Amino acid sequence: MMLWLKKNYQFSVDSKIKVPSFIGSLCNWRPKSITIPDESKYQKYIDSIKVSDLNREMINNTIKLIIKSLILRLLSEYLKNNEPIISERSYGLRILDYLRTGHPFIETYTFFFCILYIIRAILLFSQSWNIYCIIYGIILRLLLSNDNDKNKDKNRKQRDESKSLKIIIKEWLILSIFYTKPLMGNPWFSTSPRDLWSNQWHQILNQVFQELGYFPIKNYFKHNKTIGRMLGICSAFLLSGLLHDYLAIVSFDHFSIDCTIFFLFNGILLVLWEVVEDLYFTIVC
Repeated sequence: MMLWLKKNYQFSVDSKIKVPSFIGSLCNWRPKSITIPDESKYQKYIDSIKVSDLNREMINNTIKLIIKSLILRLLSEYLKNNEPIISERSYGLRILDYLRTGHPFIETYTFFFCILYIIRAILLFSQSWNIYCIIYGIILRLLLSNDNDKNKDKNRKQRDESKSLKIIIKEWLILSIFYTKPLMGNPWFSTSPRDLWSNQWHQILNQVFQELGYFPIKNYFKHNKTIGRMLGICSAFLLSGLLHDYLAIVSFDHFSIDCTIFFLFNGILLVLWEVVEDLYFTIVC
């Protein structure tokens, strides 16, 4: 809601930009989520969707859902029956022990188990998107079926004057199903840490972490943009870690700073990656 109000304020600065309704923008809160090929022909792409297109998309999502459900079932059974013994000592302290004594902070099988658990999480998020698209498709099919040739001109005239709730819902559903990127991309095909966290991983709170963590710190260090960008990245990952630790306390009654350390580690890794990458391209070019 706060992000939508911010966008509204930005749009109001330029009167030429039409301010979208809150309902009409619910599925478009993720940056770069809409993939309409030519935004100047926005309505053309909305109106081009037919029942036959929706049927193909529904079949596609249903097949994906069945395959993912089978894989998830097998993974869940394996993870449930082969859980490793995990040390009660904090993840961060185990890393310090490793630096001090050289003792591994994670066993090989535990690492393999964690990889499987991450794959399971990816499939769960991806599966939920397929379920949403199927549910949205059922609703959209009813709306498309009721749109006969006779009332299309009436709908267009009504749309030009003021959009009815039905038209808003219909366009919202079409945007969600056909033109919105999935909530979870393909993390295993990530080309860099930035690509992983900015484009491929779970995107529901991506912009929130940017608005609350990255941009305030970055803008504070205007005199040194490089330091501001580095600290801003770490700040965004710190917020993410604190949120995950809070969820662990609420869900499992377990207090630790493991998630915070993990996400801070990824933030530092991203910063180091980009420093090395910039140096590499500077030398090569």
